Amino acid sequence: MSQKHPLHAVPDPSLELSRRDDGFVVTARWQSDTGSDEINGPDEVVIRIHDEAGPEVRRHGITSAVLHRTGRQVDDMVAEFHDMPSVGAYQVMVGRYIESRLAELAQARGATADGFEADLLAVYEDLASRRHADPLGALATATGRTRAVLSRLLDVARQQDDQKGPSRERLA
Repeated sequence: MSQKHPLHAVPDPSLELSRRDDGFVVTARWQSDTGSDEINGPDEVVIRIHDEAGPEVRRHGITSAVLHRTGRQVDDMVAEFHDMPSVGAYQVMVGRYIESRLAELAQARGATADGFEADLLAVYEDLASRRHADPLGALATATGRTRAVLSRLLDVARQQDDQKGPSRERLA
């Protein structure tokens, strides 16, 4: 008699995050960890009318406006799932600054030249010198990379900087 083997391994219990928004509940579920350092969205998103929603909400149901607001809620839950700071007005401003500064640095060194790690380190140190509460988290949000990946990239930049030795500007 042959034994039946499961086709798929039993996934880890799912992680579920929820947000309430104007009469709706938005729930995001991750069924399993991808094992990757990349940012991943949920495997499932459920939008439902909250039990205590008013008649206006119930009459209109889930509209395109609700779906638009839901996108922001999902972004916030993805950030929470990956231990990244949530997006607010200040974080948006910082994110735009980071993107702009990284583009500026890339253009200055030549887009095909090596140096992305050094650019990240320069922006990280700039944020830290301005006493940003979480420069690594801000970089993670702006670049779509996890803290672990960014930490490795920053370490590479520091090692490269140490190998170059003191620059003429530092000696002057």
